[in-house]
Amino acid sequence: MIRRSLALLLLLMLLCGAACAEEAFYTRMPEALTAVQTTRSETVGGTLTVKRTCPRTSCAQVDAEIAALVEEMVQAALPAAQASGAELLDVGAVITRSGTSFMSFLTIAETTGGRELLRASYDARVYDMTTGERVTMADVLAADGSGYDLLAQAVREQLGAAFPAETADEAALGALCTRAALESAPFTLGAASMTLTYRADAVYPGHGTLLHVTVPYAQLRPEMTARGQAQTDNSRFRMAALTYDDGCAQKNTLYLLDQLRRYGAQATFFILGERIAANHNVLSRQQNAGYSIQTHTWGHSYTWELSREEKEAERDRFAEALGAVTGVPPTLMRAPGGSEDGYDMGYPLIHWSLATGDSSNDNVEEIVERTKWSVKDGTIVLMHDINANCSRYTREIVESLTDRGFLLVTVQELFLDAGIPLEDGMVYGSTSRMWRVKE
Repeated sequence: MIRRSLALLLLLMLLCGAACAEEAFYTRMPEALTAVQTTRSETVGGTLTVKRTCPRTSCAQVDAEIAALVEEMVQAALPAAQASGAELLDVGAVITRSGTSFMSFLTIAETTGGRELLRASYDARVYDMTTGERVTMADVLAADGSGYDLLAQAVREQLGAAFPAETADEAALGALCTRAALESAPFTLGAASMTLTYRADAVYPGHGTLLHVTVPYAQLRPEMTARGQAQTDNSRFRMAALTYDDGCAQKNTLYLLDQLRRYGAQATFFILGERIAANHNVLSRQQNAGYSIQTHTWGHSYTWELSREEKEAERDRFAEALGAVTGVPPTLMRAPGGSEDGYDMGYPLIHWSLATGDSSNDNVEEIVERTKWSVKDGTIVLMHDINANCSRYTREIVESLTDRGFLLVTVQELFLDAGIPLEDGMVYGSTSRMWRVKE
């Protein structure tokens, strides 16, 4: 009888532990971090479409400030957009969340003509959504630590590595690395890192995209204020990475980007090199928003279809083509069909742990139901933005997951948060499943 009672007690303790572990994660998005955005479009002068995207959050003061900022940026960009014969002026914020009440708004004004980005401007702000207070760098980093030295090193290294075929303006780059410049640098806070954003032409004249410098919280945390440490603790959030293969796909992908912006979700795009030339506008928008753009090979060739030399030539051709548009060559790869063996090309290889079944499938309801209840903490989700319905099922999946307290992040942030380095020649199916690629 005593032995049976002890066994029952042990079982109850195990069940309680499992329940407590599950309860450690949010099951609903904290009220202070709820947000949804709406877009209003109008035609100006008969040919120019102007899109304004504004948030609705728990803080009316912040909503009003961002709406005013959007309008200010529209009015600032409108004369040049009309004079250049642009077709689209799109202004709105990319939202990220951190801690219990910090929300970041990277507000971007993009003017495009045809399939080219003509110009981009931006504003980056962090707010405490419980008070409406604007958060400054001094609120996050301690004044007497080495945090600013870490930022300077990251800015120099990451901006200096952009546009590999070109050389950065050393004087301009040095000016961005001073303590005074970093104290006032526009920044945002995401799931696992601080991001500083710059116009590419600040150091690479003639380039209109934005460049992002990311610094992991794990590196900065010892140099943070107590408030900064608390508001970059995202351990109660479940995180998942939405990934999209086979793009870019012009309207499909652009509509998809609207839905990601609507709910404050990040994503990773594994694109085909052969699509780069016809999709500069899409790639620029993805880059400006801070999404992750990675390689899915040049022409979706399976590993057995190419020799080693052909694979290496395609790898280099892809890196050169993408780097010339966005400034940032790929650092990750997804092998066509998930057939990684033989594709050890000097990148970490990203597999998936959940396939939505959206390839050649037009049943939106089926895709949504298959996906939204199957995503777990650490899941990598496989989707395809060449599917004409991708924006529809993405909207429902993202809305459901965000409401349930998930942060939808890039692959890099997913693994940064988990403390798992991404290594060349390794395959990653999720944050709990990885293996080495075979030659």
